[in-house]
Amino acid sequence: MKAINSINNIPLHYARLVNHPYGTRGEQRQFSIDSNFLKVLESAFDEVFTNCPLGVPEVVTTAGIFVNKPGQHGHGTAFDLDAVFWKDHTLVSKNFIHQKELYLGIESFLRKHFGIVLNYYYRGHEDHWHVDTSVPVDYHEASKSETLYLQMVLKYIYGKPVIIDGLSGPQTRSYTHDVFHRLNISTPITTKDNYLKFLDITGKVAYKLSEEKTTPLQLLENLETVVNQLPSANKHVVIGALNTFMDNVDTAAWLNEMTHNHDLDAVIDAVLAS
Repeated sequence: MKAINSINNIPLHYARLVNHPYGTRGEQRQFSIDSNFLKVLESAFDEVFTNCPLGVPEVVTTAGIFVNKPGQHGHGTAFDLDAVFWKDHTLVSKNFIHQKELYLGIESFLRKHFGIVLNYYYRGHEDHWHVDTSVPVDYHEASKSETLYLQMVLKYIYGKPVIIDGLSGPQTRSYTHDVFHRLNISTPITTKDNYLKFLDITGKVAYKLSEEKTTPLQLLENLETVVNQLPSANKHVVIGALNTFMDNVDTAAWLNEMTHNHDLDAVIDAVLAS
């Protein structure tokens, strides 16, 4: 076990206090970590930020590494990633809905290094990624966390209307086969080499999409996603108001004139050619 306050010279901050609340840069702290786990974390950060169009960040905030409790945190072999701060840009993990492409770009590369990655859709992890090395990197259909990630990228990166429920069924398998074919990756996804190639390509595609300007249609889709996550008591009222807005003749004409500003096929082709 050793003490660190940075990873690859990126300062590690803590932002879970009254005077340094979640979502801020917090303050730099010392964290205890297993030496071998640190090497994996360093390698992962190198790949995440070497590929990231925003480059190396100024600060990363973490909810903790070694924590005196059962499980991987109790051995200093788990890391909770709250947020990433660049000079002119910030990704707070709880804001996934509004930064899906950047979020999933980061997660794709994290998954190349950590067998366990718990994300926004994994209960209890809406405000951070949990990563650890307690299992090997691989894809298993029975894994809820891995299937949630797969469904998230199928929907939000590749535009497939899959249900995000963490259960691998015929719909998820069918869309996965279609995307693998488009990416020129052999199937099945359960073969480790195929899975790693998928993670790499998907990370790069997601990063490229994150660079493009957000359109009003994307903002509307973000709003619909937020509404669908509301408690049932509130959801119906808000959906009714949203539908009234969208069904208005003038609004409908305005929306029909809009298109997404990215060409997914062109982005995929550029990544495959690189």
